[in-house]
Amino acid sequence: MQIRSAFFQVSLLIILLPFSTVCGQEKIQLDTSDCIRKKGNMKQLFYKDGSVGSSAPSTKPDFTLFLFGDAGNPHCAKAVNSHFYSKLLKHETESAVLFLGDNVYPNGIPYKSGDKKKIAQAKLEVHLNELVDYSHRAYFLAGNHDYHKVFKSPKRIIAQQQLISSYNEKSKGEIAYRPVDQAGDMVALIELDPRIGLIAMDSEWAIKKINKRKKIQKLFREPLRNALKQSEKYEYLIIAAHHPMYTVGDHGHEKLFVASQDLHRKKYRKFINEIVPNLPSGVKVIYAAGHDHSIQYIKLDEFTQIISGSGSKSNHIIESNIPSDSLSIALENRLADRKLMGKRSRFETALNNLEFATNYKGYVQLEFYNNDDGGVWMKVLALEDDVKQVYSNRLF
Repeated sequence: MQIRSAFFQVSLLIILLPFSTVCGQEKIQLDTSDCIRKKGNMKQLFYKDGSVGSSAPSTKPDFTLFLFGDAGNPHCAKAVNSHFYSKLLKHETESAVLFLGDNVYPNGIPYKSGDKKKIAQAKLEVHLNELVDYSHRAYFLAGNHDYHKVFKSPKRIIAQQQLISSYNEKSKGEIAYRPVDQAGDMVALIELDPRIGLIAMDSEWAIKKINKRKKIQKLFREPLRNALKQSEKYEYLIIAAHHPMYTVGDHGHEKLFVASQDLHRKKYRKFINEIVPNLPSGVKVIYAAGHDHSIQYIKLDEFTQIISGSGSKSNHIIESNIPSDSLSIALENRLADRKLMGKRSRFETALNNLEFATNYKGYVQLEFYNNDDGGVWMKVLALEDDVKQVYSNRLF
């Protein structure tokens, strides 16, 4: 009994070994116990038709956009972070990074000083301390956890903005929160390249306020429609928000009545309906999101959607209690639960148009080439046995 007890204590000590990061001049210990996967222990990797994609051009892209979502537990993804920043800081051509929300788990950055604020800041500073040496642009979007997963305090967003702004002052490039502030529009139009526009949205704010007619009209609906109209001049448009429009992950099929962050909820659907009918014609649109802790590529007629939400967390795709080829099973059988699918039409659409999905931790890079033969390519860099490219394909 004593031997078993000692073994348990040693095992617990290993699990709880802290991850250290520097917050200002103070060394903060981050508890790694929250890195243990509580569900979806099975690693999943799905390719449509079994294809791993195609090979990108051998020439360097003219512009690269890195999509890194749900990165708010960086101490849980040290291998991914190391690979990402090693690549980012060596990148020679024009580029930008989008952090797609949930930048600080579990509840954003508290506004008031204290130990909880120091720990929360230390998580974001793992990224900020690397980004100060990045000579291009890095943009952070808000996720539901950045507001606080329950209380949804805008003060926590302001605290995050202030910390990001303080690092921008000493950065070689630009580090910014978008949209700019809580007092203004919840939509920002940014030109990444003469051919590429970016619309960044605070989707958590929009979903929560969608029934507040005056606020949503002034701060979200009008700015969004204006941005979509102005973006008609671009060849490519990236619409970026934390919340996806389609997903085969947790937020697409959960049955919980109180799951307010799931796609089938009424406010969430209203948010989506503000976007799709107003997409610009003649522009190739990529909708980039996080939220589900996986990487997904869903190709639709109106736009292409990419979820890059496994920057520091990974959850099961479909269900955790069926085999790792559950995506294949679901596609072959179109799901036996027709009653469920009747209420989850976006989940079924996602299944039917899914090109690639994995719950490996990782990130996505989009490569834009000026020549006609180049087009736009998607690459997935993810942690399998080590961090490597697990998928590549041409989007346009």
